[in-house]
Amino acid sequence: MFPWFKTERAVAPVQSIRTGAEIGRVAILGVDVPGLRPKMLCEQGSEVLQGQPVFHDRSHPDVVFAAPVSGTVESITYGPRRTLSALVIRLARHAASPKPASVDAGTAADLRAALLAAGLWPSFLTRPFGRIPTPDAVADTIFVTATGDNAQAPDAGVVLEGREDAFGRGIKALMLLTEGPVFLCQPPGKDLVSGLEDRIRIAQFASGPLTGLAGHHIHRLHPVRAGRMVWTVGYQDVATIGEWLETGVVNPTRVISLAGPQASSPRLIRTLAGASLTELIAGETRSGNAEPDVAVVSGSPVSGRPAAWLGRYHQQVTLCKAAPARRASPNRGLKAWLSPSQQSPAALIPTAALERALGFGVPVVPLMRALSVGDSDAARKLGCLEMTEEDLAALSMVSTSGADYGQMLRHVLDELAEDA
Repeated sequence: MFPWFKTERAVAPVQSIRTGAEIGRVAILGVDVPGLRPKMLCEQGSEVLQGQPVFHDRSHPDVVFAAPVSGTVESITYGPRRTLSALVIRLARHAASPKPASVDAGTAADLRAALLAAGLWPSFLTRPFGRIPTPDAVADTIFVTATGDNAQAPDAGVVLEGREDAFGRGIKALMLLTEGPVFLCQPPGKDLVSGLEDRIRIAQFASGPLTGLAGHHIHRLHPVRAGRMVWTVGYQDVATIGEWLETGVVNPTRVISLAGPQASSPRLIRTLAGASLTELIAGETRSGNAEPDVAVVSGSPVSGRPAAWLGRYHQQVTLCKAAPARRASPNRGLKAWLSPSQQSPAALIPTAALERALGFGVPVVPLMRALSVGDSDAARKLGCLEMTEEDLAALSMVSTSGADYGQMLRHVLDELAEDA
């Protein structure tokens, strides 16, 4: 656990959905799409309509990213090597409703083409590499994740109330994208959907820092190995796909948990994908202030990141007390934000906690050492292809070295992906 968990009590969010604060800006973030270099289809100041393509993957032009809302492109910023940092859209007030598209999804090829054209293809991520699938990729199996990695995540059953038909329609559509099974991984209890076909299999996992993660589900049910690719997709994306198949319109909203020890009223809220977190949390903190008094984290307290925008794959915003001071640190992400940093990495001390923090049955310390020195070949042999950054978040927390192993894993995965 991060230090603030030891001193601040985080109240469980009320599991009923309310409308969140009015949002004026949304963003599409490069950090959510590792390895992608965008080819822009708009420029700063452009007027865009909801569902309009705003950029595509330069290497795979069929992979389109669409504007989640209608408005004006406020800014486009880039990171190293012309990777995307953020594309920000300021919402147009009183914008006309998007025109429904005609969706032909009768065959696998039709569904694939329609998902690509609608900008819904980024709903899927691959194992290995944790990237968006190429347009011609075929999954050996698909995992739908409906579990949380912490006690403050939204209850999928609550989120899907009233959307059961859309969720079931989306689940069944996934069968066109794979010849293998589609696993619906959900908490024990009432099934989220009924009347499914044999190739759709329900697997029950308790929510938690390890058991709630897609990597744990994959390792248990269909491990990744050479020549095998699986896809993951979140349950809200599946419901969105199901609604889009029925209406021809992509729903830009997402239900998230607004939680954490500094949240004044922890609860579920409905907001926009990529929402400005400054706007979203206005008046929602115990102190009434935003940063620097409060650390705003997109995602869970375990695997989230300090952010100004809601992440594409996040279903939670966590508010906690910011560290009193920050110094130059080898850490990255949430750990660097919340913890006082060290001037240099400390020694790696093998402990029982390290073994418990990674549930893949691999030698933990050798993997950590391989990642620390960027030995991609050794990391691959030790099983890193099954993992993404979220799978190593708990490991980074309990490690004595002070390093962010998720970030190290990303460097290794990107190197292996380039060589694949």
